[in-house]
Parts: sequence; C-alpha cells; structure tokens
Amino acid sequence: MEEEILDVVDEKDQFVRKATRKEVREKVLLHRVARVIIIGKNSELLIQKRSIMKDMFPGYYDIGLAETVKSGEGYESAAMRGLMEEFGIYGASNIRLTLSFLFRIKYESSQTREICKVYELFYDGKITAQKEEIDDFKFLGIQDIRKLAKDKPFHPAGLIAFNKYLELK
Repeated sequence: MEEEILDVVDEKDQFVRKATRKEVREKVLLHRVARVIIIGKNSELLIQKRSIMKDMFPGYYDIGLAETVKSGEGYESAAMRGLMEEFGIYGASNIRLTLSFLFRIKYESSQTREICKVYELFYDGKITAQKEEIDDFKFLGIQDIRKLAKDKPFHPAGLIAFNKYLELK
C-alpha cells in the first residue's frame, strides 16, 4: 500500500510542501484535518470511540468525524470521503458541506499539529462504522458528552471543537 501524501501548511493554512503521513507524524508538522459534527434525531451528537489500532489517540472518544486531508484534496472532499469510508454516510456534497461550515480550530501538542475546518451535518439515516477506524459509536446529548469527556479519554481537538460548537449554539 502506497503511503498517503499530505500537504504541510503554515499558520495561515497556506501550502508549504508535500510530506508523507509518516514524516508529518514523526516531525509533528502542521497539516489539515476536516471535522464533521454529526447531529442525529433529538439533536443528539454522534460520538465515536476510536479504534485501539489508531496511531494517534487510540481508544479515545471523539466527536463526529475527523479526517486527515490528503495532498491536493479540499477540506470538504476529505470530509465526504471520511463520511463514506468511516460511517457509510453517502450524499453529503461539497456544496452541502461548504454551506454547513462552522469554524476553524487549531490544535497543537507534542504529538500532532492540526488546522481543522469544522462542519455540521444533520443525519438520521443508517450508519455503518468502519471497524478498522472505529470501535464503537453512539448518539448522546450534550450533558452526556460533557460527562463522558470528564470520565474517559477524549480526543483533545474533538473536545475543542465540541466546546466551540456549544458556544455557537
């Protein structure tokens, strides 16, 4: 399998150069991630438990979808790809996602540096989680997510996105 190529970006989200996913991880280079907050019936939000096999934050809970943007790909295209691959959600178009753009966040740690564009998707259809990426998922209300984030390991960028989402609502 050929290794993924990602775009390394600067603080203003401008392209700097291409790098392999491995190099981005090893050197903790700033790169792009698309995040989608998925809202189901009763206004509950989708929470996933990341696979224990993930290289970053294995077994952590996360809000909605987080998809690394490949080189030459747009945030919306990465989000559509992630929705299809990881959750079996089809029909989210570039236009629909562009119109549902909420905000940008930046997350930096000793493990990763990400600029994330966060989108909102209302969806109450069937979901089929990709077992290689996701160990479990469920829809929860805001108070239950807050409790989960206090009691269990939660992806830090996902928590930032969740809290900023709450500020908007």
